[in-house]
Amino acid sequence: MRRFGLVAGLALAVVIPSSVFAVPSFTRQTGLTCNQCHITFSNVPDFTFTGKKFRLNGYRTPYVAEKIEAGEEGALTGNRLILGIQNIYSLRFRNTLLAQSKPATATTDPVAEAGPVTTTPGTSISWFYVGGIGEHFGLWNEFYLDASGNTSASANTFRLEAFDEYDLKFVVNPGYENIVGFSISTQNIASLAGFSPFNSGTPNNLQRGGIGNAHTTYVNISAYTFLKDRVLAAVGVQTGEDNYSYSDGMNWQAMFGYALGNTDHNQLWYAAQIKAGNDAIPIVSTPSMNSDRAVTYRDAITGITATRGKDATGKTITAAYDPTNTGDFVRTLQEIHYGFVDHGPHSLTTAFGFAYDRETYDDGAEIKRTGIGGRARYYYNRTVGFEYGASKNLTYQFTDRAGSSHDVSNPASFSSITLYYRPAMNFSVSLGAGVNMSSGTRLDDTRTFRKGWSWNIGYDFMF
Repeated sequence: MRRFGLVAGLALAVVIPSSVFAVPSFTRQTGLTCNQCHITFSNVPDFTFTGKKFRLNGYRTPYVAEKIEAGEEGALTGNRLILGIQNIYSLRFRNTLLAQSKPATATTDPVAEAGPVTTTPGTSISWFYVGGIGEHFGLWNEFYLDASGNTSASANTFRLEAFDEYDLKFVVNPGYENIVGFSISTQNIASLAGFSPFNSGTPNNLQRGGIGNAHTTYVNISAYTFLKDRVLAAVGVQTGEDNYSYSDGMNWQAMFGYALGNTDHNQLWYAAQIKAGNDAIPIVSTPSMNSDRAVTYRDAITGITATRGKDATGKTITAAYDPTNTGDFVRTLQEIHYGFVDHGPHSLTTAFGFAYDRETYDDGAEIKRTGIGGRARYYYNRTVGFEYGASKNLTYQFTDRAGSSHDVSNPASFSSITLYYRPAMNFSVSLGAGVNMSSGTRLDDTRTFRKGWSWNIGYDFMF
């Protein structure tokens, strides 16, 4: 409670909020407002029940594919009118006006100084080319100019050009309340129905990789069905988390969901996901981009590389585990999603989850982790709102190649609160504040830490 009080106090000290998300081109194509599919789009979109069906139905309004046909006079066999770029094209600008942070420090070390107040006029720019294609196809595309990897004030602000999200769906509707679909996507399987990116925030590794807003090289191929507006089932295959090749290995994934409440005004879901295979970015490593924009790997848990010993030639291994070292793995996540919209002036969306991960490596090492998390987003009149999230690893243990077990430092991962002010459906201003209880995950680290903190003010705009 003291931690929540500190965060809330920081946030309330400056009464400026932030959040909004719904691609405006969808409103131009369908006649629906952004608010019918989302409470808000920023910092990431949540989805109403209508929004989930819209995604599942191939980015077409539920039960209907929009048609603009040539008509009888001079008809070209009923071919549709080609829509102009103003209907299918959208842009999004995200900016950090002010930000500052202070790292957590061990109680045995000197207290760290707070960093400088910085500004980033152009955190990212993304553009979208989206919409229904005929009766059965729908497409979502998202491209980015991203400030990730910008370590010098003299460098170009947007060092990373990213193809972040791609989702092509083929959908049929056998019966009024049924959807059967096929998807080729760079998004995780939870995104098929909009259980992501707004989720519980539970520590998990269902989809590894990515730098800034750029996914690493992978593709998910999935088949799914949504029956009687209640039961969701999906199965899929993935080439790997860093490649397009099936020759070196592949991953399998599945999702099951059941809607106990299946309306926008009372949405309640149980959703479970599983991913297993042998071609993944290791949990113990993190990809990063160097100054030449080459992707390299480093320890996600400090001290892992030091346990790797020597290679077959007797040389000490100094590199982090990379995808070629990954053996068999299984990753799971179970979540409860609950929400409602416009109960009077009140709208709410929440998610709570539990995750279990186990992963092996080619030298016999292994890591296991369980975690919990929760997130809640509330809005008053869809204009002023807040979001609070917290997560924690319950167990986190690494067994090295020699069979020795190591505990991974296990503090509360993070807790944060963000306030939002949304003067227009496609514009949002935010004030965020967070508390960090550790300087990072480490092996066999029993130190105690002073709290670190961060805050930021930003805005998000789409058209």
